[in-house]
Amino acid sequence: MSENNTKQRELLTIVEAAEYLNQSHWTIRKWIRQKRFPYLQVNSRVIRIEKSDLDAFISENKIPAKKI
Repeated sequence: MSENNTKQRELLTIVEAAEYLNQSHWTIRKWIRQKRFPYLQVNSRVIRIEKSDLDAFISENKIPAKKI
């Protein structure tokens, strides 16, 4: 397969996800416990989050502006 045919996943650590969402890593850990977005648990200690899942999380939780 060539590079153009394969979609590259961007996996983020909890700290990277926190920076991306401008939140603390404690908030991301809480949201993981609450299962607010999907994540990958590589082993008992390593968690990764797909950037596309965070983008979907942002879209789903966006509140539209109220027209005045």
